[in-house]
Amino acid sequence: LGTWGTWVPAGWRLGGALSASAGIGGKFGAPEYTGAVRGTRLSVRNFLQGVNVTDGEVAIVLQGATARIERFTAQAGAGTLELGGDASFGASPLVRLQLEAKRFQLLGRVDRRIVVSGNSTLQIERDKLTLGGRLAVDEGLIDFTRSDAPGLSDDVTVSRRPARAADPQTAQARPAAPNARVPTIDMDVRLDLGEQLRVRGRGLDTGLRGELRLTAPAGRLAVNGTVRTAGGTYAAYGQKLEIDRGNVVFNGAAENPRLDIEATRPNLDVRVGVAITGTAVNPRVRLFSEPELSDLDKLSWLVLGRASDGLGRADTALLQRAALALLTGDGEGPTDQLTRAIGLDEVSVRQSDGEVRETVISLGKQLSRRWYVGYERSLNATAGSWQLIYRIAQRFTLRAQSGEDSSLDVIWTWRWN
Repeated sequence: LGTWGTWVPAGWRLGGALSASAGIGGKFGAPEYTGAVRGTRLSVRNFLQGVNVTDGEVAIVLQGATARIERFTAQAGAGTLELGGDASFGASPLVRLQLEAKRFQLLGRVDRRIVVSGNSTLQIERDKLTLGGRLAVDEGLIDFTRSDAPGLSDDVTVSRRPARAADPQTAQARPAAPNARVPTIDMDVRLDLGEQLRVRGRGLDTGLRGELRLTAPAGRLAVNGTVRTAGGTYAAYGQKLEIDRGNVVFNGAAENPRLDIEATRPNLDVRVGVAITGTAVNPRVRLFSEPELSDLDKLSWLVLGRASDGLGRADTALLQRAALALLTGDGEGPTDQLTRAIGLDEVSVRQSDGEVRETVISLGKQLSRRWYVGYERSLNATAGSWQLIYRIAQRFTLRAQSGEDSSLDVIWTWRWN
C-alpha cells in the first residue's frame, strides 16, 4: 500500500500489503459474489496529527449476496481495536458492524493524547444510519499551549471566479441536479471521560470528569451532559488560583455550553477569586469576595494578597496592569514565561517601605497548599533572608525566617470594619 502514498492526503502514510480476489455470477437482477480480501501488516500514520495505527490484519470473505468480516484487528500504542460484522447486497443493502476498543490510542501527540476503550455498533441501510455504543477515556491529555500551524482567520473567505462561458449570448444555465436523498441518522453514543483526562493551556491546568451523550436529532449533532473539573489551577493576574468549582453544561448545541466556573486565590484571610458564568459564546467574567469588598480591594487581594490600604506606587502600577489584563485577554507575558521556565511561582521587584527606599527582589515557590518558601534580598544588602511559611488555618500562620534577622513567628489575623 505504500506505493499509493501519492493518492492519499498530505501528511498521511499507508503501509502493509492488501490482496483481493473476486468473482461475479448469478443473474443481472440478483448478482452473487465470491472471493476474499486479505491484508497483513497494515498501517496508517500521520505524525502531525498523532495517528499511528500498526499491525493491521484483515480477512473478509464474499459469499453469494453477503460479505463477512472474519478478522479485522489493529494496534495503536499499547491497545487493540477489533472490528466484526457482515453485509448483504441486493435491492435492500444492509451493513452491520461491531467495534471493540481496548486501551486503543486514538491520538499520540505530545500535546494531544487520547486512549479509549469501549464498544460501538453501526448499522447502515439504504435510507438510515444507526450508531450506538459506549466509549470511555482511559487516559488523555489535551494541551493547547502549543499552537497549530498558521491558517486563515474565520472571517476570511476565499471565493474563486467561475469560468466564463464561451459565448455569453447563447450560454444557458446548466440544469440543477436533483437533490440526493440524505439518509436519516439515529445516533446514541455515551462518552465517559474517565478519571485520567487532563486539559492544559491558557492558564488552565485541571482534570476533566463527567459523561456526555451524543445524539443527532434532525440530522444535527447534539451533546447533553455535564463536564466538571477535578481540582487543578488557573493562572491569572500573576497568581495560581485554585479551581473550587468548574462545570461546563451541554444542553444541545456542542459549540455553546453553559459555564459555571469559580477559582479562588488560596491561603488568604478573605475568600477572593474569579467567577465565569454565561455561555462559551458570551462568557461573563467577574471578581467576587467573601465578605463583599470593593472592586479595588478585590483586585488588590487577588493580585497582592492584601487590602488596598496604603498601596505604594509599584503596587498601584501592578494593579493597573492586572486591570488591563481583564480587557486585553489571556496572553502570557514575558514575566510569566520567565517564572514558568525557572520553576518558581513568584518573581517580583518592589520598593521597600520606610524612609530609605530600597529595591528588593523576591523569589517564591508554593511547595504545597500549606507550605511556601521564599527568598528576599535588597540590592544594597550583603545578604538576603529566607522564609518558610506554614499555613496552619485560614487565620493562623507559622513563619520561620533566617538571615540578618532570624525569627520564628506565629501570626494571627483578625479583620473588622
